[in-house]
Amino acid sequence: MISLDTHLPIILIATPILLASLMVLLRKQPGIQKILSVSVSFVMFIVSILLLLQVWSGGIQVYEVGEWGKYGIMLVADLLSSGMVVLTSFVSFLALIYSLDYIEEKSLSASYYPLFSLLVAGLNGSFLTGDIFNLFVFFEILLLSSCGLVIANEKGGVTKSSDKMEATFKYLVLNMLSSIVMLIAVASLYATTGTLNMADISVKLSAMSAAGTLPWYVFAIALMFVVVFGNKAAIFPLHYWLPDVHPTAPSPISAMLSGVLIKVGAYGMLRVFFLIFIDTLYIFKPVIIYLALATIVVGAISAVAQTDVKRLLAYSSVSQIGYVFLGIGFGSVYGLTAALVYLVNHAFAKSMLFLTSGGIIHHAGTRDMRKMGGMVDSAPLMSMMFLVGAMSIAGLPPMGGFIAKFQLFDAGITEKYYFEIAIALIFAVFTLFYMFRAMLLMFWGEKRDVNEHGEYSTHGTSPLIALPIIMLALGVVVFGLYAEPLIAFANATANQILDPQLYIDAVMTRVVR
Repeated sequence: MISLDTHLPIILIATPILLASLMVLLRKQPGIQKILSVSVSFVMFIVSILLLLQVWSGGIQVYEVGEWGKYGIMLVADLLSSGMVVLTSFVSFLALIYSLDYIEEKSLSASYYPLFSLLVAGLNGSFLTGDIFNLFVFFEILLLSSCGLVIANEKGGVTKSSDKMEATFKYLVLNMLSSIVMLIAVASLYATTGTLNMADISVKLSAMSAAGTLPWYVFAIALMFVVVFGNKAAIFPLHYWLPDVHPTAPSPISAMLSGVLIKVGAYGMLRVFFLIFIDTLYIFKPVIIYLALATIVVGAISAVAQTDVKRLLAYSSVSQIGYVFLGIGFGSVYGLTAALVYLVNHAFAKSMLFLTSGGIIHHAGTRDMRKMGGMVDSAPLMSMMFLVGAMSIAGLPPMGGFIAKFQLFDAGITEKYYFEIAIALIFAVFTLFYMFRAMLLMFWGEKRDVNEHGEYSTHGTSPLIALPIIMLALGVVVFGLYAEPLIAFANATANQILDPQLYIDAVMTRVVR
């Protein structure tokens, strides 16, 4: 009898793909689509936890698709990849619940749920693949599915279809250019090493480096991957697509984009540079650090100038992902631990803020914060949830964001990056300013009674809208009050990342037979 325990990685990828196909067949049955999508998403969350527990107790898990050795597709679950899959499964489950009462029926029945399932499959595949070409393939799945989701229509939407199409076109073009760069980089790696397996590539490049025969263009290949992952993560100067996409995307998709999708770029940097390009890392650590600082500065300054609540949150995401990359650039156990803690806290807080912004926009009938005001009385739940998220993003206790920033600043001081931490600290004050300026504009001041979308100005918040926001808010608070388990997991993950031989040994025992 086949044990499902040994097939968890492929289940997490194949199930959403099969579900997407089924959703297409059920396009005229939106009610069944809803039930199936949320139910399967919950099951995937449980499966992801089982995989994480399996990795925690039994070490790195390697799954061979077809058992064709180095010519086959390998899925590899270590602490980093399995942790990211859990994060993806949780955020996607909550985003789907939120979507039940947020997305227009015509969008649901046509394409929303099939594309959402493909997005999840692309995310899980990106995290679990052990093959550099399949990483490219899953990136393409992410691109195509997310483009379709950005143009979905929300109930009572305030965004013009033309604006959606313009933002989606910019997103598509920039990411297609990034795809071309990635394809060239992957082809160059294959031409150099004769393999697409990431562990095998690492072994062969390390052997070349030890023998003094490492080709000079390997550094150019590594730089191409900086461009690819920087574009995915929306770091400066490759961030321009994000502030346009977020305001036009439905709020649950904004939560997925900022909460999980841009983290794929951070994951790629950790996986590829600390495994494949470990011998060139000494050159790229300063590059990553100063790109991170530029991202923090540009994102924060841009956020201060915004009056559109979702555009503000988008620029905030740009700035905040800079903090994650700063920890990655430190390249130490302390730095990577801080980066991972920051990544998780940002995923929870920013997903919650985007979902909350959806409720706020429905209530006010506009994204313009200058036209809001007084909602602390008319929308108390949204006001409270936005405050929790704002405090976490600003790094105030007792929220998880405080722990994340403290970990990062402590890591920087420990590693003697005093100038870099000073810059990060200064612009953390900017974060405090723009988040609480948004609070003042939206929730205090003169009350706004007239609303062209009157349905939302008089109705209370739907439980399907409120539940995901509250669950994410609880996570933000728990990470702040009881951070030890998250820090311990992040530390164990950082140690595993910095010992790539563990990954190589687990994979190469299957490749070499």
